[in-house]
Amino acid sequence: MFYILNLNPIGLMKFWFFNKKLLVFFFRVLMHGLVLGNIICLTSRFIQYFCIFNMEHKKKHILFLPRWYPNKYDSMWGLFVKKHAQAASLYHQISVLYLEASDGDKIQIEEKQEGNIYTLYIYYPKPRNVFLYFLEFLKWYFYGYKRINTENRVDMLHVHILSRMGLLALLTKLFYRKPYVVTEHWSRYLPSVATFSGKTRIALTRFVVKYASCVMPVTANLASAMKLYGLNNKNYKVLANVVDSSFFRSSRKGSGSEKTRIIHVSTFEDKSKNISGILKMLAQLQANRRDFVMVFIGHGIDFDRLKALATSLNIAKENLEFTGVLENAALIVEYQKADFMLMNSNYENMPVVINEAFACGMPVLSTDVGGISEHLNKERGRLIAINKPKDLLTEFDWMLDNHHLFDTKKIRKYAQEHFSYEKIGAELSQVYLKSMNDFAK
Repeated sequence: MFYILNLNPIGLMKFWFFNKKLLVFFFRVLMHGLVLGNIICLTSRFIQYFCIFNMEHKKKHILFLPRWYPNKYDSMWGLFVKKHAQAASLYHQISVLYLEASDGDKIQIEEKQEGNIYTLYIYYPKPRNVFLYFLEFLKWYFYGYKRINTENRVDMLHVHILSRMGLLALLTKLFYRKPYVVTEHWSRYLPSVATFSGKTRIALTRFVVKYASCVMPVTANLASAMKLYGLNNKNYKVLANVVDSSFFRSSRKGSGSEKTRIIHVSTFEDKSKNISGILKMLAQLQANRRDFVMVFIGHGIDFDRLKALATSLNIAKENLEFTGVLENAALIVEYQKADFMLMNSNYENMPVVINEAFACGMPVLSTDVGGISEHLNKERGRLIAINKPKDLLTEFDWMLDNHHLFDTKKIRKYAQEHFSYEKIGAELSQVYLKSMNDFAK
């Protein structure tokens, strides 16, 4: 074998002559090794691609952890979160775990199955101090998580509204190796609101956001505001609110009369919605024209006070309606009859009602706050600055005469392409699958 070190021709010939059988043996082993290696490599690749294919085509089990969600005390609380769950359920199995510390003295556990969405409600007595509150919160969360996970293994978690639910997701990731994503709806991060405070809360929220697989605020404006607090993550993605499919099936008919019909839909909290500003504008406008009906839909803490303000401003009854809360078909009928929508918020994120107006093909006149300008442009309505009563009066007057100039079909098409269950559900599915695939690596 020492001949292998001799690189001259004679040495190579002697090595070949005396070790021919050995070289043939080595050559065969080498060839078999290459073939076997290729087989192993191909098998490994096949298994890898099969797992990815299986992950991408099998419905996953996603656990929603919402801070706000419709419940027995308030059927409208966090309704937009439920719509996200319904959108995601088109592609995956969804479970929702809703926890609430109530004023009662009994523990109440309720279950509900709606289509492909299973919801577990846990109402537990509100503890007397913060420390006990936190312990009870953890106890009932892990009880609910284990109960849901035992029935059907959870693949990942989806947090809605920070911070406490995000902390639960972070603990679950540490203890059970489950990835999580976050969707944020709360306007508290916006400079005009700035109610996100407390060193401990901010620090914990930073950890929650940092270790999330993806963070999905409902507007780009909200994403920017969150980052100002150091809530950083390499995967920020804007996820719009969903519009119920019933609005897309509705065909806007308009008022069909000489009077233009305008709707305002809100929770009647005047500090943010500035309904009083609308009423003062109407009182001023009716001195020059009365060819309109302003319809206020909804209820809230300032409802009675605002009705009293309308009376004190002597706004004619034929120009004003307060319907109270309307839901489902009754609400859609009002959207169908309206010629345009008016929103006059002092601060806002992205009101779902604007998305609903677009779904009906209706133009919108709104203040330029939050993320509204990300969807509302000259093709779909008009924007005005906040706290500009003269601008509000001027633009409202213009809309009364020109609302018919907006292309209803184009507005509806835009809504279908951005706010439908199918569109949002597909976006969520892509985020879920990518997050799980990245986490598994």
